[in-house]
Amino acid sequence: MLPRVQTFIHKNKGIGFMLLSSLCFALMSAVAQIMSRRFPSVELVLFRNAVGLPFLMLSLWQKPAVQKGGKLGFLIFRGLLGAFTLYCLFFALEHLGLSLTNTYGQAFPLFIAIFTFLWIPNESLNSKQVLFLLIGFMGILLIFQPSADKNWANHSVGLLYAIGTALGYMAIKEAQKYYDSRWVIFSFMAAGFSASCISLLIGTWGNYPNSFWSGQWVQPEGKEYIEILILGLLALGVQSFTTQALRFEKTSVVGAVGNSAVLFSIMIEIILGHGLPNFVVLIGMALVLIGSYQISKK
Repeated sequence: MLPRVQTFIHKNKGIGFMLLSSLCFALMSAVAQIMSRRFPSVELVLFRNAVGLPFLMLSLWQKPAVQKGGKLGFLIFRGLLGAFTLYCLFFALEHLGLSLTNTYGQAFPLFIAIFTFLWIPNESLNSKQVLFLLIGFMGILLIFQPSADKNWANHSVGLLYAIGTALGYMAIKEAQKYYDSRWVIFSFMAAGFSASCISLLIGTWGNYPNSFWSGQWVQPEGKEYIEILILGLLALGVQSFTTQALRFEKTSVVGAVGNSAVLFSIMIEIILGHGLPNFVVLIGMALVLIGSYQISKK
């Protein structure tokens, strides 16, 4: 029996790593949502990157990257795009909650299909892809419409999060042709750290209210330092486990298993006492996940 179990685990190693990544992402999102009661979203972006950067720099120092290079501008663009996506993520978590934010995040295959069609002339959408695109966007409309207690602007940030994630995946694929994956991640984290520092300086010294772009510094106290460490380590877990998953499994399978982040988020919201989204929103979430899964399969 034991050899069979070992064989099963070995064959499904990539799926296992992606499940761990999704769980880490859901837990990170939950911690961020709890912390957002006291900290502005831009300060959470700072915390998220401040913990991971030292580990990444140590890795690059111990094992220097071997890479082609020559596309510094593109690497910087990837970093800025990643920083913007992080802003969207933490702002959406604060205003939309776990399950809705992660549903928007999992809609990225829909936007990848559209961007690929627009930017790559020889890529065309077949009738099946068009059908599932429409199903996915119908789900997004169902999530938008019934949530009268949520501001449409907040839902728009959720959509921007999905679009930023899609562009980020495409940028990573291109950047990895020229740079070690650790440098691609470093550009993302360094840009997020720098941008959040600027946002906090503007908000604190300029006395601007907390918003998408600005935030007034809140000094952490006591156990909040532990929360910051957990937030950063879970973010590192997301990146590490996703990288390992992609080593052992196809991208389409990894993307499909990544949808489990939404299920984990719903479970966490129930445990935290927030309950389930209403029935129409649940239908919308299901349509988004089905459309994204089918599009990722191509």
